[in-house]
Amino acid sequence: MPVQDNDDKRVPDQPVADAEEELRKQQARSQEQQQDETSIQKSGKLLPFLNAKAERHQTRIDTLDSKIAVQQDKISTHKTAIQRLSDTADRLGDKNRMLEAALGNLPLVRTFIEKNKKKIADIRENKIPAHEQKIKVCEGKIAKHTAKREVITHKLNRVVALNDAIKSFSIGLNKHRRDAFSDAMDRLNEATYHCLTDKKNAMQTKREGLVQKYNAPETSVVDKLKIQEQINNLSLRIQNIEERINDVWQPDEFYFMQDNDTLDAQIELTSEKLADMTETGTVTVPDLAESTLFSALEAEELDQSQIAALADKLKNRQMADVEVQLEDDYNMIDGIINNGSKEDIDKAKAELAECIKSMESLAENPFVPQEMRENAVEELAKMKKQLELLSASDEVLVESWLDTMVDRGAAEYTQDGGFKVNADYYKELPRNDRHVETMTEIQAVEVMSALTAAGVAYSAATKGEDKVGITVSKQDVPVLNDVMYASIGKIAHTEAAKENGGKGEKGKYQTINPEYYASLGKDDKHTRVEPIGTARKIVAELQKQNIPYSAVVRKNDTVAVTVSKANAEAYKQIESAVKGERAVEYVNPDFFKALPKQERFTQRMDEGQARKKSAELTAKGVEHSAVFGGEKSAVTVAKKDSQRAFFSRGRMQRDAQLISGRGQQKSQQREQTPKKRKNQGLE
Repeated sequence: MPVQDNDDKRVPDQPVADAEEELRKQQARSQEQQQDETSIQKSGKLLPFLNAKAERHQTRIDTLDSKIAVQQDKISTHKTAIQRLSDTADRLGDKNRMLEAALGNLPLVRTFIEKNKKKIADIRENKIPAHEQKIKVCEGKIAKHTAKREVITHKLNRVVALNDAIKSFSIGLNKHRRDAFSDAMDRLNEATYHCLTDKKNAMQTKREGLVQKYNAPETSVVDKLKIQEQINNLSLRIQNIEERINDVWQPDEFYFMQDNDTLDAQIELTSEKLADMTETGTVTVPDLAESTLFSALEAEELDQSQIAALADKLKNRQMADVEVQLEDDYNMIDGIINNGSKEDIDKAKAELAECIKSMESLAENPFVPQEMRENAVEELAKMKKQLELLSASDEVLVESWLDTMVDRGAAEYTQDGGFKVNADYYKELPRNDRHVETMTEIQAVEVMSALTAAGVAYSAATKGEDKVGITVSKQDVPVLNDVMYASIGKIAHTEAAKENGGKGEKGKYQTINPEYYASLGKDDKHTRVEPIGTARKIVAELQKQNIPYSAVVRKNDTVAVTVSKANAEAYKQIESAVKGERAVEYVNPDFFKALPKQERFTQRMDEGQARKKSAELTAKGVEHSAVFGGEKSAVTVAKKDSQRAFFSRGRMQRDAQLISGRGQQKSQQREQTPKKRKNQGLE
């Protein structure tokens, strides 16, 4: 790194003005260099503004969620009241029929029966319809709040995607930067399309209202002229929005499918555009989002040489940033080794390895200037030295862990310089029950530490230079699999994995971690089929939580994702979070599976009704299965129990009377409302 010479080089007779002029030139050169290197830093100034916008949108969404929840509670209260009133009317009807049959000729009894009829009529004709009308009002408010929430969610998604796109500019590693940028731009593309469509729909609704007002008989000629002008203005604005939608929107995963040079060129174009907008003060979110997308799409109009020039400009700036930071990073290596955690060391090693690959590619590239290649060779030597220092820390970690195990009496050093851990367990384990995995020493220490924490018995011994064999019982292979995947990212090489692993990669479909799928037993697999976009987000969350998985990309743009049964619940939570859905709750699912399809009787209803019906059936001792999932809830019983489960005693008596030809006139007088029939079950 250049060292500044602070000595005054002026000769005694050199004018002070010349020195000041030279200083101004140096400052100008420094300022020009700084301006060339800080377009990313300038665009980064937008992040606080975007964060504030995101918080405001989220607050509005939370408020709307609260209002929706209040209306849903009111609906549940009204439905409970309707059910209670219906039950009361049924009981009064049953009582009237019994009194009619036994003592119907007595005047006092007739009076009592007439009073009950009036109560039933009041319930059927007044009280229940009143509650049903209130439910409609609540549902209308929910629909209004939900529509507004969807519009604000689109705005929030646009802000978050724009924020993530700007953050991606400053990522040092090429692959990570491109992945983050393409993901953010695809989300920004989708969110911007939805926001513009929402705006167009709002204007169209307003225009339809004006058209109706224009055509109304009571509208005067003067008012019609004003309304026509408003309609024309709205039509022009709608046309403008449609043009913006056509200009900005691209197919799903458009940016994900771009090659590396094109992505680098798009990053360069968008970062410069956002920097200019920051300088000029143009910082409305719609303008920022659409300008970002327009700038990225400018790369479509460039030829390959122009794209390569923009990509090189980005790489050169990134290289300059790395060069400035290298010296500080080099001085901090000792700090990471001495004070950092194992995760810090592994992260530093991974970043260095990625940088070394990039620098090697640059050093060997004949199309870049010779001076740049020479600089790359020098920096490459520094990076490799840093990696050697970090790798040496692995040996310190292994020795420290072994010393601790030796002190506990669980390990011993061998004469050839190797070691053994829990050697007695290896001897006790039958030969045909041993499963051995081989890995490096540092990997073995991570796996053994995790196995100890999980309470799994194991044995280990060195096998040649820097190789360790870890032995577990075959029944513990599933746990070993999860531990290895979470600790070192490897899959246990079981016989099934050796036999089946990689078949999918050579076959018709693209697969991910096929060895893991093969290593799971038939009854230990939890598989879900997801749309490819949803699957990508779920897999990313699985990786963050170190949950082993396998995936198969199928021909219909869906992905089958598999985890172990032990991780099924974690998968469901991730799936619900990704899809923005509440988790579905199951009651007695085994009963549903065991019941033949032709013997099932299922009643669909909302969640409140389903929970109430499940509790009622449990009290009656009726076997059933239930799914609680909002408006898509359902209760299932055997067909032989359907009458008992879903039809009241009064209803069954009326049906019997209708079948026998009795009571038809009274049945017609007491005809139930559509809402009542829906609540009682299937017709």
